Amino acid sequence: MIKLFTDDGADINFTITGRYDIVQLPIAVSDGENEFETGHAMDISNFYDNMRAGTTYSTSRVMPQVMEEAFRKALEEGDEVLYISLSSGLSGSYEGAEMVKAALEKEYPGKIEVVDSKTATFGEGILVLKAAILRDRGESLKAIADYLNKIKTTSYEFFTVGSLEYLHRGGRVSKTAKIAGGVLQLCPILDVDKTEGTLSLLDVHRGQKAFLKKLKKYLNEKSVGGAFNPNQRVYVYSGDWPERVSLVKDFLIKDMGMEEKNIDIDQRVGCVIGAHTGPEVCVVTFSGDPDERSLMNE
Repeated sequence: MIKLFTDDGADINFTITGRYDIVQLPIAVSDGENEFETGHAMDISNFYDNMRAGTTYSTSRVMPQVMEEAFRKALEEGDEVLYISLSSGLSGSYEGAEMVKAALEKEYPGKIEVVDSKTATFGEGILVLKAAILRDRGESLKAIADYLNKIKTTSYEFFTVGSLEYLHRGGRVSKTAKIAGGVLQLCPILDVDKTEGTLSLLDVHRGQKAFLKKLKKYLNEKSVGGAFNPNQRVYVYSGDWPERVSLVKDFLIKDMGMEEKNIDIDQRVGCVIGAHTGPEVCVVTFSGDPDERSLMNE
């Protein structure tokens, strides 16, 4: 049996983790005085309300000792271990997992695989769910890890935010860019670079029409053959910005030819990622090269 691990950066809700037997390792969030784990001690809506009221949050990583304890327990019970991490360019969790793997390999050679998702939020979550489906089909540990490493370079997450304030606080944009963005009312379109795994600026926009025009451009540019495939599952979700989710959903139907049933708006950006983006963050997750095995349609 393969025991499947991820972390709080994947934004998988507890219903899904229970259904697919996924262990989500904790990444602590702190307001400077108190520390808590996603889904525990604070409701996510309260979290975003606090941010709007001026609370600043920071995040850490999955502690190596927590990983080692969890991995060892699974190995001692006869399971193999697969851990899919928040991007190494955004968190130290992947590096910590590799250290734990090296320490346990002597006792359990070939029983642990660690995959750097090179992404965040439900982009990471989708990789985890695909791993769970393949595990339940009976695929081997190495085959699943190899497959994830292959497909992670063909999926994309486009982020837009309503304010540069939170990205500036987290060091993602400079003070100059923040001031200029505020004066000119510019907002960014960002993605996660698939080589470095870091947040990168694709473009800027001013106003909803400009945003949708540029979103269409990048949906096509990142797709095989330069043409977005409307016959795939696309995920549109936010921290606490339902108006932008509705806008993008309508755009995908009217302008990109998608059927409503293929647009998933049930996910949410959690506390770990939201601590750095703020409440007004909207993410569009899609595949530039849709998976031929259609794992997510099961």
